Amino acid sequence: MVAAGETRDVTALIGLLEEQRGLYGRLRLLADRQRGLVVQDDPQPLLSLLTERQRLVDGLVGVNARLAPYRSEWTTVYGGLDEPRRRQVAELLEEANAALGSILQSDNHDTAALTARRQGMMKELATVDAGARAGAAYAAAGATARSRMADAEA
Repeated sequence: MVAAGETRDVTALIGLLEEQRGLYGRLRLLADRQRGLVVQDDPQPLLSLLTERQRLVDGLVGVNARLAPYRSEWTTVYGGLDEPRRRQVAELLEEANAALGSILQSDNHDTAALTARRQGMMKELATVDAGARAGAAYAAAGATARSRMADAEA
């Protein structure tokens, strides 16, 4: 049986875990939208979305801080729950872990796509730079040849 003070703590714990689940759910939706923005190659909406994601991450940091006392005594806290609440807490934790894993996987994919795009742009810039240098060299060689021809005619 759970005492009145423990009921309040269990209720607070479940409330925090539900808040965490909600934040992860919203973060998952933003990760899905992010993938589309990465593909579109439009930086402004992507930056706005990343700002929104940061707010959610800040919220998760706050929830994490409020969960710290429960985590420090986790064996006792979890062991003191009745079976229905233990199942509820386990489900909330599993949902949070699954959402986090999915978000991290999506972010890794987006990071790889952005890295590949950056490397492609660097190659293009190197090609343009080499072309510009070659053009400058040809122009300089042409000017030198014209100068020599003018000197020879004189």
